[in-house]
Order: sequence, then C-alpha cells, then structure tokens
Amino acid sequence: LGLWWFIAELEIVSRILLPGPAETFEELWNTSKNIVTGGHIAEGLWITTQEVIWGFLTAATLGFVLGVVVGETRLGRRAVMPYLVAFNALPKVAFAPVFVAWFGFGVNSKIVMAAFIAFFPVIVDTAAGLAAVDAETQMLFQSMESGRWQTLRKLKLPSSLPFIFAGLKTAAVFSVVGAVVGEYLGGGHGLGELIRFSAQTLRIDRVFALIVYLGVIGLLLFGLVAWAERKLLFWHKSEIFEIQGTG
Repeated sequence: LGLWWFIAELEIVSRILLPGPAETFEELWNTSKNIVTGGHIAEGLWITTQEVIWGFLTAATLGFVLGVVVGETRLGRRAVMPYLVAFNALPKVAFAPVFVAWFGFGVNSKIVMAAFIAFFPVIVDTAAGLAAVDAETQMLFQSMESGRWQTLRKLKLPSSLPFIFAGLKTAAVFSVVGAVVGEYLGGGHGLGELIRFSAQTLRIDRVFALIVYLGVIGLLLFGLVAWAERKLLFWHKSEIFEIQGTG
C-alpha cells in the first residue's frame, strides 16, 4: 500500500491509469453500496457467482468421472488421457467465441468456459490419487476376494480423497478465471463485462474494486472446498500429525 501510494502521489504513472489507494478504496465503498442496495453491480455479481458455481460443479463432476476412467481402466490411460492432455494444451481462451456461437450469449456459454478451464486438474489429481493407493493394501483386499468395484469404493476412493480435494481447490480458482474470460470475450451482464466496460472508459478504480469482488468469490468457493476437506478428511490430518510427531 505504501509503495502504491508513493507511485500515485509522485505521478510516476498517470493517475488515470493507476489511481491511488484513496480513490480505489472510495470506489470500492461505492461499489459495495451499489451491491447492498441491489444496483446493477449486484446483478452482475449474482450472475458471475452463478456461472462460477455451476462451472465448478460441472468441472468437478466431469473431472471426477474422467479421472476414475483414466485411473482405473487401461483404455482410459492409453486412449482417453492422451487426447485430454492434447486438449488441455490448446489455448483455452480461443474457445470462448466458439462457446458463445454454440451456447449463445447467456450464462450457458460462461458456465461451459468455466468448466472447460477448471476440469483438467480434477482429472489429473483423481487419477493420481487412485494410482497412489498402497500396493500391499490392494493385495490384502485381493486376498479377501474383494471385487473391483468394492475395492474402488472402499479402498481406492477414500484413499485418493486428499488428491481429489487438491484438484477441486485448484478447480475452484480456475472456475472464476473461466467465467470472467467468458464474460470478457463473450459479453453478458456479469462482473467480467463490467470490468471490460470500465477499462474501456478508463475507470481503473472501478476495475480494481470489481477485481476485489471476483477475488472474494474465488476465496469463498476455495474456502468452502477446504472446509469440506477438513470435515471429510479429519483422519488424514491426524495421520499427518502422527507421522510428523514420530519423525
């Protein structure tokens, strides 16, 4: 903040391009009042929040299913995964106009864009978690004549949950990026469109204020996933503490 204030006060960069902390916090206050009173920014915040949530849920579901296919089947590892890697290597931003053409200018194209950017980490971490299950424990299940589905459900999925949640936390952040990219390039009425319009009119203070609220959306979604992880994986946390104490 001190460096920001120093640069703004000396006008090393034009205040039009880099407003000072005082102007930015004033605009953040005005933006907050607009949201509380139900103004147009509140509508944009609600639209973007919906896009982020639905994009994240789509990415989590699709990523988990494909991750299980890749981690549990030879077909998934040899035939599906190479295409997924190649697909992930493509410049995802370039697909925004394509999704707009396919799904329209509404929220659907933004949800698809958010899911498209966020689903790959879930696939990779789910497959990695399934592959990291202890071999001796799997042999124990086999000696007890446990079927493949029973081993997956009672051993592999519970053991891979730390990996899966790591992918979900990454997807929570990426889904915000995907929704904003979709709005920025495909129009709409969310925060991404408001940021684009504010930048074009050189309202950089409002751009900063809206970025803060985008960060809030990402932090809340990330925090929700982290909370679910703490509730479901309390045993994993205690095991880590036990290992550290033994060491």
